[in-house]
Amino acid sequence: MDPPTPPLGAAPRNLRILTFLAALLPLGWLAWKFAFVTDDAFITFRYALNWAEGLGLVYHPGDAPPVEGYSEFLWAILMGVGIRLGVPPEGLSQVLGLTSAVLLLAGWARYASRSIATGPVALVGGALFLGCLPPLAVWSTGGMATMAFCAAVFWLFALTWSKPRARWGIKVFTVGALVVLLRADGAWWVAWILGPALGGVWAGGDKSRFKTLLSATVALVVVWTLHVAWRYGFYGDWLPNTARAKVGISMRAAERGYNYLMHFMLVFPGVLLAFISLGSARCWRERHLGPVLGVVLGTALHVVLTGGDFMAFGRFLVPALPFVALLLCAGLSGLEEQGSPVAAAGYALVCCGLVLPAAFDRDIFPARWRTAFGFRHNTPQALERSEWGQWYRMREQANEFADIGKALKHLAEPGDSVVYGAVGALGFYSGLRVYDRNGLVTREVALRDPLPQATSPGHDKTVPPEFFSRYHPTILDGVWFPGGLGALRLYREKNPGVLREGLKPQDLGGWDLNPRPDQTLLLEYGEEN
Repeated sequence: MDPPTPPLGAAPRNLRILTFLAALLPLGWLAWKFAFVTDDAFITFRYALNWAEGLGLVYHPGDAPPVEGYSEFLWAILMGVGIRLGVPPEGLSQVLGLTSAVLLLAGWARYASRSIATGPVALVGGALFLGCLPPLAVWSTGGMATMAFCAAVFWLFALTWSKPRARWGIKVFTVGALVVLLRADGAWWVAWILGPALGGVWAGGDKSRFKTLLSATVALVVVWTLHVAWRYGFYGDWLPNTARAKVGISMRAAERGYNYLMHFMLVFPGVLLAFISLGSARCWRERHLGPVLGVVLGTALHVVLTGGDFMAFGRFLVPALPFVALLLCAGLSGLEEQGSPVAAAGYALVCCGLVLPAAFDRDIFPARWRTAFGFRHNTPQALERSEWGQWYRMREQANEFADIGKALKHLAEPGDSVVYGAVGALGFYSGLRVYDRNGLVTREVALRDPLPQATSPGHDKTVPPEFFSRYHPTILDGVWFPGGLGALRLYREKNPGVLREGLKPQDLGGWDLNPRPDQTLLLEYGEEN
């Protein structure tokens, strides 16, 4: 006969603190290891800068109508407030991201100890797994709202499915509004959390709680509607331009999204093992494991429908990971309650061991397995690149584009413009008019039909620099080349055609702020410049 299940909510305070620390310590170390700001974050920073300067939430002041080339409305406002207060967005975004990570872990430890498990092995094991997940650490910085959104989604779930306390409905509404406004697609997660909750409360016959939850849900629908109406009035479109720039909901997107999921599971097989642990979980209804699983599946469905994301370490799946850790915690609790704490501890350590290697550029399975589910189709090298390699490339490219932007700020004349495919750091630091080859901030590119060949997520409608020739852009391309002119000549002799023919060296001599004095800046100017 199985031992009785201990009452939930009985975990002592010291155990809750230990649970929190078990997640915080590995996550903090990994976040320090992966600290960076991705190039796309600088797109939002430029919108925030213009807003802070009174020019509106726009990329190019004066455009009518402007283009919504960002997906994180509330994040842009927060960055703008920081700029007005004299706080650079590069630092503020990282501080807010790390703070959000701490709030997430605190909320996870609180909810898990009250609603999922009471045993030390289950709580500490689940928390350790959560803290060892590299995607959470990577996107605790990154400069984007990913971790703030993840924390808001989790807290919305925890509040919704916890015992109502004082001002419960107001708290659910407030956190839900954060979810709706932090990301353009935030309403998707609100629906996956509040929808099942409304159904469950209605079926349970708790009319008072149902009325409160329904009122909060209706209020959130109003918030979402007002934001969409504002978007249409200000930008002239119901959807952000970032959504228009992608392939849209289609079989092609679904195939790429499926590959995204399979690739993630092959890189982090410990996540799949966490699912398998559910076979040992007990008291599904009391622990709300169905709704927990629903959020995970809803996030996976979102990935399939949208076609995934090109960025490193499964950014689109990050909101699901705290819920995967809850599922593992429930499975470990089942083992612990059945008198197998050693087996539970071993299972938790194996799960951690099957997610950590990716943080050190190591594969659990042969690399060709994940390559078979490649979704970054820019180049063969991109398909084969590991998640660590993709993160490293993103970090280095953001620095490279930032330095090009600073150089252009030094070189450019009033009215100059540039054509580029990565418009974040280059656009933020240069302040120039940028024609976006990928269409995130250029509407006419985003409204084109997708390219016929397989593409990387977010690069579905990329155009060549010549597409913008009718606007007579000043600069068509720019790269840094390691070394001086002698090395450049030798490189071109041995590798003809690798660098665009029109790229010419720029003289940055005498500029005290030159970010790369040991390299040569190559720019390609338009025909009329």
